[in-house]
Amino acid sequence: MERVRAVLRHRGDRGFTLIEVLVALSIVAYALIGLIGLVNRNLGIVSLDQDMTRATLLARKFIAEMEVVEKFPELGYSSGEFEEYPGFYWEREVEELFLPEVRQVTLRVIFDERQPDAVQLLYYVRDRRPIEEIAGL
Repeated sequence: MERVRAVLRHRGDRGFTLIEVLVALSIVAYALIGLIGLVNRNLGIVSLDQDMTRATLLARKFIAEMEVVEKFPELGYSSGEFEEYPGFYWEREVEELFLPEVRQVTLRVIFDERQPDAVQLLYYVRDRRPIEEIAGL
């Protein structure tokens, strides 16, 4: 029994073998490679999410400005670019409904050509112009 303790004590004093260290390092390296892949994926998702949020806010801003400036938009298709945000484009289609004082506005904000319908807003606008303006007086 004394001899077994002496062998165990002597072996414990030597430390790790080279093979044990290499196996441990390979396990750590494999785990780090997986983590780096996850970080890259998460960065891409965060970037897409930021663009989606920006596009949604730009669509809401566009509709608010349309209601204030145009009040009752003309029928048809129009498009343009957000000057303060390069790479963000808008397309608007205004359609007439069965109610003459209401129009349907479909607004798309495009920031990625692969997903042109990523942000699409359907909005209904009621004619709020004064009677004098409508009648042309």
